[in-house]
Amino acid sequence: MSTSETPAITLDAIQQLIANGIATALKAQAATMENASNPNRNTGPTGIPITKTGNYKEFVSCQPFYFNGTEGGVNLIRRFERTELVFSRSNYAEENKVTFATGTLIDDALSWWNAYAQPIRID
Repeated sequence: MSTSETPAITLDAIQQLIANGIATALKAQAATMENASNPNRNTGPTGIPITKTGNYKEFVSCQPFYFNGTEGGVNLIRRFERTELVFSRSNYAEENKVTFATGTLIDDALSWWNAYAQPIRID
């Protein structure tokens, strides 16, 4: 029977082993990324973001909430959230968002918008 004991490893030794392993892995990854034949290497343009110019009919087909101004604060917040959700998913051009959003106002809310927009000349 052998009585040889395995030497105890210290916390410092464990941390050094981990640091060395990470450093080795990072060097290997850097070498892989430098390899010109790496199919995962992205050397070309990543593309140009495309802004969707979409029309109002497409916007309405996403079923935004219509708002008449009498539904209360909670429904107004829900309307804002729903409209923002439609905008974030559709990627409409910024210049269309006000027009599309105000197109969902009806009754009292539409009257309020018209009274607000006319003096500051918003079409």
